[in-house]
Amino acid sequence: MTVITKLSVRGFKSFAKKTEVPLLGGFNCFLGPNGNGKSNVVDAICFVLGKSSAKGLRAEKSANLIYNGGKFGKPASEAEVTIYFDNSQKTFPIPDKEVRVTRVVKQSGNSTYYVNDKTMTRQQVLDILAAARIDPDGHNIVLQGDIVHFMEMKPVERRVIIEDIAGISVFEEKKEKAMNELNKTQEKLNEAEIILTEREKTLKDLKKDRDQALEYKELEKNIERNKATRVHLMLKEKSEELEEVEKKYSSFEKEITAIQEEITSLKKEIQEKRRDIEVINVELNEKGDKRQRELGKEIEDLKTRIIKDSSRKDVCDNELKKLKERKQSLEESMKEYAKKVGEAQNKQEKMTKENEDVRKKEESLLLKVDAYKKKHGIINQEDVSKLLEELEQKIEVKQREILDIEEEKQAELRKKDRIEYEMQTLDERITKIQALKKEDQEKFAKLKKNREEFKGITQTLSESLNQSSVYSSQLSNARNKLMDSQEEFAKLRTKSIGIREASAGDMAIKKIISQNTPGVFGTVADLGQVSGKYSLAMEVAAGSRMKSVVVASDAIAAKCIQYLKENKLGVVTFLPLNKLQDRAISAEEKQIAKESGAQGLAIDLVQYESKFGSVFKYVLGGTIVVDDINVARRVGIGRARMVTLTGDLVETSGAMIGGFRRESSAGLGFQQKEVSSGMERLEKDMERLSETVQLLEKKKMENDEEIVYSRERKAVLEAEIRAAEVSIGGTEDIKELEGKRKELVGQAKEFESKQKEFESRISSVEKELGKIKQEKQVHMDTIAKMGSSEVNKELDSFEMQRQGLREQLIKNDSEKNSLQNQIGLYDSEKEKVVSILKNMEKEFESFSKELKNLQEELHANDDILTIKEKHQKQFYAEYKEMFNKRAKCEELIQKKDMLLVRNEERIRSVEGRRNDVSIKKAVLGGEVEGLKKELEQFAEVALRRGIELPELQAEIKNFENILRTMGNVNLRALEIYEKVNEEYVHLTEKFSTLKLEKEDVLKMMYEIESKKQESFMKTFKLLERNFKEIFTSLSTKGEAELVLETPENVFDGGVDIRVRIVGNKYLDIKGLSGGEKTLTALSFIFAIQEFEPSWFYLMDEVDAALDKKNSELLSKLIAKYSKGAQYIVISHNDAIISEAQTIYGVTMQEGISKVVSLKV
Repeated sequence: MTVITKLSVRGFKSFAKKTEVPLLGGFNCFLGPNGNGKSNVVDAICFVLGKSSAKGLRAEKSANLIYNGGKFGKPASEAEVTIYFDNSQKTFPIPDKEVRVTRVVKQSGNSTYYVNDKTMTRQQVLDILAAARIDPDGHNIVLQGDIVHFMEMKPVERRVIIEDIAGISVFEEKKEKAMNELNKTQEKLNEAEIILTEREKTLKDLKKDRDQALEYKELEKNIERNKATRVHLMLKEKSEELEEVEKKYSSFEKEITAIQEEITSLKKEIQEKRRDIEVINVELNEKGDKRQRELGKEIEDLKTRIIKDSSRKDVCDNELKKLKERKQSLEESMKEYAKKVGEAQNKQEKMTKENEDVRKKEESLLLKVDAYKKKHGIINQEDVSKLLEELEQKIEVKQREILDIEEEKQAELRKKDRIEYEMQTLDERITKIQALKKEDQEKFAKLKKNREEFKGITQTLSESLNQSSVYSSQLSNARNKLMDSQEEFAKLRTKSIGIREASAGDMAIKKIISQNTPGVFGTVADLGQVSGKYSLAMEVAAGSRMKSVVVASDAIAAKCIQYLKENKLGVVTFLPLNKLQDRAISAEEKQIAKESGAQGLAIDLVQYESKFGSVFKYVLGGTIVVDDINVARRVGIGRARMVTLTGDLVETSGAMIGGFRRESSAGLGFQQKEVSSGMERLEKDMERLSETVQLLEKKKMENDEEIVYSRERKAVLEAEIRAAEVSIGGTEDIKELEGKRKELVGQAKEFESKQKEFESRISSVEKELGKIKQEKQVHMDTIAKMGSSEVNKELDSFEMQRQGLREQLIKNDSEKNSLQNQIGLYDSEKEKVVSILKNMEKEFESFSKELKNLQEELHANDDILTIKEKHQKQFYAEYKEMFNKRAKCEELIQKKDMLLVRNEERIRSVEGRRNDVSIKKAVLGGEVEGLKKELEQFAEVALRRGIELPELQAEIKNFENILRTMGNVNLRALEIYEKVNEEYVHLTEKFSTLKLEKEDVLKMMYEIESKKQESFMKTFKLLERNFKEIFTSLSTKGEAELVLETPENVFDGGVDIRVRIVGNKYLDIKGLSGGEKTLTALSFIFAIQEFEPSWFYLMDEVDAALDKKNSELLSKLIAKYSKGAQYIVISHNDAIISEAQTIYGVTMQEGISKVVSLKV
C-alpha cells in the first residue's frame, strides 16, 4: 500500500509561490470559498500524475497552467508540481523509501518529468505509476463534472466501463489478434491453393523430361559401374598374372641360390682333391723324376684348355645359329619395308595428281570470284581474304610450334626418368662390385672383353629403350589427343544437336518449322550468331523471345496461327518483318555502352542478316552487356536495361534479377558457328591422329623386338660377367661407374631450368597466337560488313566452294606428309636394319673365325694330349698305385669341373630367364599400378559380380549407343522436378497445416467469446451487488439496480440504471432529481472502487447537488472507506467536513492561493 505524503506546488495556476501541502492517510478535506483555488489542488495532483488533456485540468492549453501574475504580480516562467509517495512497502519498482514525481511545464507548452530528480519521459512515468496501480484517468479520481458525465452516460458506455473492470479488453485483443490471424490464414490458404494448382500442372509437364533424365542418369550410372567392373576385372587378371610372374621370379631366385650353393660345394671339393694331388706330387717328386711332374702339369693344363675351348665352341655354335635366325627375320622385314615404301610412293603420286586437279578447279573458281566482284564493284575483299589466309597459316605455325615445344618438354621428362633409373642401376652395380673379391688374374682378359661387349649392347639397348620411351610417349600423346578430340567432337555434336532442338524445343515451333512454309525464316535463335563469351548474357537478355518465329508478313503469321489452332498444337509468338517497328537506341544508352566495364550494346554483339535488323532490335532493344553487377550499379540502376556476362539482369524499372545460373547445354543457337567449325577441325584432327597412332604402334612393336634381342644378348653377357666377377672380382670398373653416376647427377640438375625455359617459350608463343587470332577476328568482321546481303551470300557460296577445295588440298597435303613421314620412318628402319645386318655379318664372321680356330686348337691339343698321356703311362707303370690314386683325384676334379661349367651355364640360363621375368614383372607392375589409379576414380561405384569382360564391353557399347540415340537430354529436369515436387509436397503440407490453423483459430475465437461473456457476467453481478448495497446506505427512501439491455447477449446492448424511490415503480435515471442522480452516480463510482480498490481517492465537489442529510450519509460512507485508503475531498459542505480527519483551508490574497491545515 502507498499514500500521498506531500504535494509541492510552484507557479501552478493560482499557487504563485512554492507551496508544500503535507497529506496524511485517511479522510483529508480541502475547503474554502469559491474561486480561492481549492480545485487547483486537484488539478495539480492530476497534472503531476500525467493527465494528458489540458482541458481536463480546466485550461485551454498547457501554458495557461502557469501563474499569469494576476493584475499586479509578475507571471511565472514555468509551473512545477511535485507529489511525494510513501514507498516503504516497495509498491513502486524503485529501491528508495520515498518516490517523488515532478512535472515542469514551460511557457512553450513543453513538459518535463522527473522521478527522484531523474529526467524521464511521460511514458516512463506512467509505467512506474502503473506498476503501483495508479492511473491518471482512473475511476479513483472524480473531478467536477464527472458526476454529470456518469449520469448522462449511455448504457453502452456503462457496459464498456464494466468491460474494462472485468478485463474484457484482454479478450478483445486476443479476439482481434485471432481475427487478424484468421484473415491471414485464409489469404495464405487461397494463395497456397493457387500455387498448388500451378505446381501440379508444372509437375505434369516436367515428369516426361524428368523420366528421360532419370533414364539417362541410370544409363550413365550403368556405364560407370560397368567401366569400374571392367577395370576391376582387368586389375584382378593382371594382379593374378603378376602374382604368377613373382612366383616364377622367386623360383628362379631360389634356383640360382641353389646352383650357387652347389657351385661353392663343387669348388670346395675340387680344392680338397687338388690338395690331395699336391701331396701325391710331393711324394712323387721325392721318389720320381721332375720331368714327370712337369708332364703331369702340362697334361692337366691341356685338359683344362680343352674343356674351356669345348665350352666356348658350344657358345659360338649357339650364337651363329641365333645370328642366322635373326638375319633371316631382318631380311623379311627389309622386304616388308620395301613393299610399304612402294605402296606409300604410289599413294603420293595419286595425291599429287589429285592436288593438280584441285588447284585447277581453285584457279577457275578464283576467276569466277574476280569477275563477280568486278561486276558488283567489290575490290578490297580479296586483299582481306588473302590476309586472313596468311593469318590462318600463322596460327597453324604457332600451334605447331607449341606442340613441338610440348614434345621437347615431354622428351626431357623422359630423359630425366631414364637418368634416375640409370643412377639407381649404377648404385646397385657399384655396391655389388665392391662386394666382390679378386681371385684369378688369368680370367681378367676375358672379363674385360665381355665388359666391352656388354657396354656396346647396353648402349644399343639404351638407345632402343629410349626410342621405345619416345614411341610410348608419342603414342600416348597421340592416343590422348585422339581421345580428347573424340570427346570434344562428341560434346560439340551433342551441343550442335541441342542448339537445333533448343530453339524448336516446343512441339508447336517444331511443327511450324517442319512445314517449310515460304516466308517462315525460323526462330530468333536460328537467325543470330554470337561469341561464346556473350552466349549466356544474350540468352538472358532475349529471354523467351528467343523462341519467337520470324516470318515475312502478318498474313503468313495469321496462316500459321490458324494452322496451330486447327491442329491444337499450342501457341507460338510470330514476328512479321513487315509490321515490326525499329526501336531507336537513345543517346544515353549509346553513351553507357561506351563506359568502362561495358561490353557494348547487345544488338552490336550479335551477327545476323541485315533484313532481320528490326527483329533483333525488338528482341534486344537497348540492352547493354556489362562485365558484372558491380559495373551495372556503378553505371546506375534504372538508367538502362543491362545484362552481365554471368546472366544477371537489371531492368529500367530498377528490378534486379540474378543469382546462380547453370550453364546451358545448348546455348540457344548463338554458338552455332563455333560449333560447326570446331567439328570440322576435329574431324581432320581425328583422321590425322588415327594414322599417327597406327604408324607409331607398328614402329614400337618393331623396336620392342629389337629390345628383346638386345636383352637376351645382354643377359648372356651379364651372366658370364657375373660368373667371372664372382671368381676374380670386379673392382676395376668402380671408378668408371662412379664417374658415370656423378655425370648423371649433374644432368638431373639441369632439367629444372629446362622445364622453366619450356614454360616461358610456350607462354610467349601463346601470347603471339592470341594477338594473331584477334587480328583475324577484326578482318572477319570487316568482311561481314562489306557488300549487300545478297552479294555476301554469293561470295560466301564461292568462299565455301574455295574452302572445300582448300580443305581437300590440306587433307591431301597432310596425307602426303603423313606418307612421306611413313617413308622416312621406313627408310630409317631400313638403314637401321642394314646397319644391324652389317654388324651381324661382322659378328658372324668373328664367331665363325673363332669357331674355326677353336676346332683347330681342339684337334691339335687332343693330339698333344695323346702323346703326353702315353709318356705319362710309362711313368705310371713304375708308380702305378700313386698314379692311380692321383688319376682318380684328377678324374674326379675333371668331373667336378664339368659339373661346375654346366652349373655356370645353368646359372646364366636361369639368370637370363629371370631377367625376362623381371622385365615382365616390371611391365605388369606398371599396368597394375595404372589400373589401381584408374580404379580410384570409381571408389564410390558398386562393382558387379558374376560377369565376364566381353559381356561388359558389349553392355558398355550398347549403353553408349542408347545414350547417343537419346540426343539432347535436359538433365536439369531432375533438379527442377525434385525442387518443384519438394515445393509441391511442402505446399500440400502447408495447406493442410493452414486448414488446421484456421480450425484452431475459429475454436480459439469461440473459447474467447465464451470466456469473455463469463468474465463480464461475473464482474457485473459483483458490481450490481456492491451498487445496491452502497445505494441503500446512501439513500433511505429507495433502492437501485443495474439492468442489462440484452441479457441473452450482453455485448449487443448496454447497462441501464433503474431507481425506485417510492412505490413499486422504477424510474429511469433521467427522471431523477439532481441529488438523486448524484447519489446514484456516487453509488456506481463507489461500487467500481469496491470492486477494484485503489491506494487513494480524489474527489472534487462531488457533493455539490446533495442536501444536508444526503451529504452526511456520503460523509460517513467516505469515513468508512478511508480506513483502508487515502481520501482527498474538495468540498465546502459542513456535513462533509464534519467527518474529515484532516482539514485544509484554501484562501486567496491578491490572486495568490495559500493553504492552512488543521488536524481534527
